[in-house]
Amino acid sequence: MTDDRGVIFDLDGVLINSEPLHCCAFQDVLAPYGVTVTEQDYYAEYLVYSDREVLERLLPDLGALDDAVAAKERRYWELLEAGVPAFRDGLALLARTDGWRVGLVTGSIRREAELALRTLGIRGRFGAVVAREDCRRGKPDPEPYLRAAGVLGLSPPRCVVVEDAPGGVRAAKAAGMACVAVTHSCPREQLVEADLVVDDLATVEMASLLAHGGPQ
Repeated sequence: MTDDRGVIFDLDGVLINSEPLHCCAFQDVLAPYGVTVTEQDYYAEYLVYSDREVLERLLPDLGALDDAVAAKERRYWELLEAGVPAFRDGLALLARTDGWRVGLVTGSIRREAELALRTLGIRGRFGAVVAREDCRRGKPDPEPYLRAAGVLGLSPPRCVVVEDAPGGVRAAKAAGMACVAVTHSCPREQLVEADLVVDDLATVEMASLLAHGGPQ
């Protein structure tokens, strides 16, 4: 029986270890334009943004923006099709969501997200999937999380968000939701706005984070 509580997962950096693939795809696409993006740059500055938003910030010629976005999507798709690397602790937490309404919010486009979920055999777990093209504003704006809660039929205080990036944490908190952050992508000191920061999602007790009780 479905409870009146929800958990909303981020995808990249929480359930799948895809951020290195995104970084590599950006590096490959930007190199012909003379732009270098280090892993440190990517994780510090661009983790939360969509492909278009990242390229808007980095391309010296915005007239090439549409072509660069398409090239980045193609390159990432090639890397993703070679195998979807999963975070086992994220999947372990997902496996303990029986009795919860479960959603996914991702800055990735829907085609990429659906491929990852189907490849891992977890698509059926999610009653709501909100991808980048579903929103006018992406994270760190709260719109994606509010949209997911609406699809799940829940008020924000009845939702727990699972994130890995500061911008995602800010989006969750701005939406009025509890948030647990995992250090898959960023150090603890960058995630302090979350209600709980962990190194291993398999240890999380989500019910203790709901607004009626707060962290225990």
